[in-house]
Amino acid sequence: MTVDKAKQNEEQIPEMRDDRIAAIQIGEGAVRGRIVRLGPALDEALGGDRYPEPVARLLGEAVLLSALVASSLKFDGRLLVQAHGTNEGAVSLLVAESTSTGHIRAYARYDEAALARVLAAHKTPTARALIGPGTFAMTIDSDIHKERYQGIAAIAGDHLSDAAESYYETSEQIPTKIHLAVGRLQQDGAPHWRGGGLMIQRVAGDETRGDVKESWDHARAVMATLKDIELIDPALPPQRLLYQLFHEQGVRMDTPRTVKAECNCSRARLLETIKTFDQQARKDMLEDGKVTAKCQFCDEEHVFSAKEIGL
Repeated sequence: MTVDKAKQNEEQIPEMRDDRIAAIQIGEGAVRGRIVRLGPALDEALGGDRYPEPVARLLGEAVLLSALVASSLKFDGRLLVQAHGTNEGAVSLLVAESTSTGHIRAYARYDEAALARVLAAHKTPTARALIGPGTFAMTIDSDIHKERYQGIAAIAGDHLSDAAESYYETSEQIPTKIHLAVGRLQQDGAPHWRGGGLMIQRVAGDETRGDVKESWDHARAVMATLKDIELIDPALPPQRLLYQLFHEQGVRMDTPRTVKAECNCSRARLLETIKTFDQQARKDMLEDGKVTAKCQFCDEEHVFSAKEIGL
């Protein structure tokens, strides 16, 4: 689908709904990227009220980033965004996973006392305040190949996007700009998490594209005007936002793909994992004659009898 410079063409484009992601191309192809808008899928992945608001916002950023990068995979697999914190912060671990088919899940581990300390010092804590001077990692896990590819960067700046931009710039030599927004809006009489993200990258110049620096500088300057609310506002569809931002250069958007919250944990897989432990270890797991295992991502609890685990 194409967002042309003519206003009547922009109005004819079908709306990109919530829980969708799409590839975009700006100008003559010198700048490419992706846009994502999440509603119910993000609300479900964050578990509603499962996490304190600052932790949920940070985890939501990780979910958006994982979805943006995973959608570019050319093979079946998953992309994990991880952040490991230090004692200076309150969040010791963030994990967001997105598959190439658009399934997302997320988990955060935090310390309540440390979070209270951080919030006392920062009314609106940044990523670095919440995590500390920790590490940021993106891991690509292929369903076909056994090897994993992982890129690591330092936690720097106010948002996880700053760490991701630094990684692309230094490790991949791909100039990148990322804007992520997570907020809780009142819908149907109750608060629900929403999120939106836009990532653009400069494509290497060639005979067809020529010098791409001017196109990149223009797109980067325009993106700097983007506001958080514009990425999550239900009244502003993503394709209309793209037109508002890049109509002078021209922008194309591919057919949006669906994103949904879905955990791949299963009772059978958990049982097989428990059975890999030796007999004494399995006995030590028993409480009142049963073993209880909870998935950290979806928070679903599974109970196994002693007989089921081979005792």
